[in-house]
Order: sequence, then C-alpha cells, then structure tokens
Amino acid sequence: MKNLIMNVTSAAVLGFAGNVMAQTSTMPTPKPVTQLSEFKPHISILLGAAQPEGSGITASEVAVDIGYQPYIPFGIAAEFNHARIDDGVDTKDRNTLWLKGSYNLGGTTPVIKNSYLGLALGTVFKPDGTSLAIAPIVGFDIPVARTAEGVFSLGASARYAIVADNEVDTLTVGGVVKYWY
Repeated sequence: MKNLIMNVTSAAVLGFAGNVMAQTSTMPTPKPVTQLSEFKPHISILLGAAQPEGSGITASEVAVDIGYQPYIPFGIAAEFNHARIDDGVDTKDRNTLWLKGSYNLGGTTPVIKNSYLGLALGTVFKPDGTSLAIAPIVGFDIPVARTAEGVFSLGASARYAIVADNEVDTLTVGGVVKYWY
C-alpha cells in the first residue's frame, strides 16, 4: 500500500510539474525581495484527515503554520500539528514540528497560479519517543477577502509523511485558512 501511494503521489507531482513546465509564465523567475509586502508573512490553520498506512483508521489532524517568502518565489514556514494515529494495533497521539520549504507557482492559470510544491522535514513527538520525518507537499491558497491589513485565503494541502524508526507513515489532506499580512 505504501508503494502504491508513493507511486501515485509521484506520478501526480510529475504530471503536475510537466504541465507547469509547458507554461513558462507559471514558473516565476527567482529574485530577491525588494518591498516589504513581497515577504508575504502569513499564519494559517490547517484542518484535515490523516490516513495511516496499512489497516489504520483515518484520524483528524489540526495544525498551525507560520511562514514567509524570503526570496521570490521560495517560501519557508514552521508548522506544528497534532493527530491521534491508529495503526490498526494501537492508537497514539502524534505531535509533529515541521520546517517546510516551498516553491510558489505563478502565471495566469486559475488555481495553478496560487499553488505550491514543497518539502517538509520534521520531528515527530510520540508518547514513547521521537522520530524524524520527511514529507513532499502540494497545495494551493486562493485569496478570498481583503482587509486594510492583509488578505485571507482558502486552500487545500496534501502531504505524505514518511516517518523513520518503523513508525506508521501518513497521508494527510486538509483545508487551509490563511491570513497574509
């Protein structure tokens, strides 16, 4: 099952990337931030479902994410999330602290222009110890409302967390509410 999920995820990301490469305007030219607004600092709440590999039961996951764009179009963020993971044998609380890097797409194509591809490295805290994890990430954030101070966006994010120490890997898909300063 793990190999099937990884193969499907890889095929989707490669297909998405191939479509992106065909549209040159979708790949922004990297450049330094020159205005304060280009840093795009944000805070977000993620609510989703975490599906453990094997015969585990899908669990809810909640996360808080804080980040910014230090160099256009690259973003970095820190995320803390919590889920109660059932691997089919035992149920454990799992808290994860992620450091995430992303490449923000651009262009004029709806949804793609607000999408990102990324990679997260993290530490998984469990009742019986800690483990390291890595996860490919794909998602989008579509602006829905402006305020005098910033922008609210709604989006979605998907990640496949590969956890070391023979721990259960998880596929997480969820919705994101984000505020951009």
